[in-house]
Amino acid sequence: MADKILIVEDEHITAEDLAEILKGLRYQVTAVVSSGAEAIGEAEQNPPDLVLMDIRIKGEMDGAETAHILRERFDIPVVYLTAHADRETLEHAKRARPLGYIVKPFHESELHASVEIALSKHRHDRSVLSRERHVTDVLGALTTAIISVDEAETVLMMNRAGENLTGWSRQEALGEPARRVFRLADNDLPIAEALQQRSLVEIRDRFLITKNGARKPISGNIAPLRDSSGRPGGAVIMFEAGAGGREDPHLISKTLLEGQANAIEFGRFHIVAASEPMKQVLSFAVRVARSEATTVLLEGESGTGKDLMAQFLHYSSYRRTGPFVAVNCSAIPEALLESELFGREPGAYTDARTQKKGLLEVARGGTLFLDEVGDLSPGVQAKFLRVLEQQSFRRLGGVHDIEVDLRVIAATNRDLSGAVQTGAFRLDLFHRLSVIQIAPPPLRDHPEDILPLANHFVRQHNLRYKAHISGIAPATAKILSAYDWPGNVRELRNVIERAILLEESYILQPGSIQFASRRGPGLERSTTEQAAPRADLSLKNSERNLIVQALEKTGGNKTKAAALLGISRDVLRYRMKQLKLL
Repeated sequence: MADKILIVEDEHITAEDLAEILKGLRYQVTAVVSSGAEAIGEAEQNPPDLVLMDIRIKGEMDGAETAHILRERFDIPVVYLTAHADRETLEHAKRARPLGYIVKPFHESELHASVEIALSKHRHDRSVLSRERHVTDVLGALTTAIISVDEAETVLMMNRAGENLTGWSRQEALGEPARRVFRLADNDLPIAEALQQRSLVEIRDRFLITKNGARKPISGNIAPLRDSSGRPGGAVIMFEAGAGGREDPHLISKTLLEGQANAIEFGRFHIVAASEPMKQVLSFAVRVARSEATTVLLEGESGTGKDLMAQFLHYSSYRRTGPFVAVNCSAIPEALLESELFGREPGAYTDARTQKKGLLEVARGGTLFLDEVGDLSPGVQAKFLRVLEQQSFRRLGGVHDIEVDLRVIAATNRDLSGAVQTGAFRLDLFHRLSVIQIAPPPLRDHPEDILPLANHFVRQHNLRYKAHISGIAPATAKILSAYDWPGNVRELRNVIERAILLEESYILQPGSIQFASRRGPGLERSTTEQAAPRADLSLKNSERNLIVQALEKTGGNKTKAAALLGISRDVLRYRMKQLKLL
């Protein structure tokens, strides 16, 4: 359908020329009027998509005043047409936030370009506003109180739960200093600390002073945010009435008998968290889980446990009885990923003979975990944005919308903000996914967890391989603690697994600790490792290294090497052929 344009011009000949040009460009001219009052009347009866407005027109209102009313009352954009381009006229015209300013006389091509740009800009602005309203509605429905602030600690948004706890209405709070709206009894609101350290800060067992002066016990977290350019983008304060955090009855913190390390147990989970940074992340994650925020973005280095964090969020939420569906966006070919996510109807493409439900349908009522979301193609990004905004989608080849109720957790180890800057990732999808951001820290930033994690993996792999390792030697513990773990928790798990397979005594000795990525303290490395300090950490290469080490340890005896690896001799020979070791 052609875009509708209203012309407001009191020069009859100019108005007729404009109408003729616009019709020739395939626009629909709704009317040609000469005064502001007539323009407003036309907008009420037949709202146009755009108004071409002369600034100096007949009647009590000039073009700038009329344009301001059209924008504020009807959200109709205006492009000015005028023979006057002096500074005073321009400043007066800006009040209506025009989308263009064409000085008479003008060429047809200039008019066409200005109209197209204005229409495109207005459609984009409406789309962004719709998304912002949707996010506001979602956050408003949450039972956890949320206040969003910018870098200057000014309140940008507050949901209804926040209104109830602070006593401030959203309208009153917007633009106010956060320390005034979210006033703590001790006046210590560590927003600056969260922004400077770019890490979570816990608010525990504090008193909030409401607008009317009442004191309310609250607990919560302050989480820093990044904007689409990767710079600090303010923070989100999430809080609840009463004692929260680790004292929550659903979240139990205890001391393990082995190693005296702290852990957090929640349902099926046993998560080692001896360090304060990890306890704060998990405390914040529980609040996010129960808030029922429909999108969560997990960012961080590879191997930090984003997949485990996604499951923790699901099973800590009220959706835990629903399905948890995980998909690795980088592991599925682009041609198949769309079908996997959205499903298909018979005949949707060649060989699509039967109907197939997509993962969006399978995850209904639960959680969909998109790992490596930065690898989504532009086409799938656009379709997935529609799912997030409308909670509905269509199967490939389908004609009916399918409604879904789910939470989407997206994870990436890529710099999504950089991908936004280069155009590889949609800005609107980034904003939609990053309403809540959680970044599990790299292992080097919480070294207190290294030995507790190592002991946990020893127990885990003892069961898996029927081994009898009783612990970690002090010298080995020193080596593990001094290493900086570029591969994070995943690398630690692999190192312990390899050590258990190679260890001949009942306690892990330094000789069994071998780092694939870099030399650890006190360990020698081969010439190959010196040439490539960051070796391939892939599963295939790790398997090759394990087999080679087992063969070296047994003097090339395949039967003994197979026993050491916990596999049969035939399986060992097959894997050696696959890895070209025979």
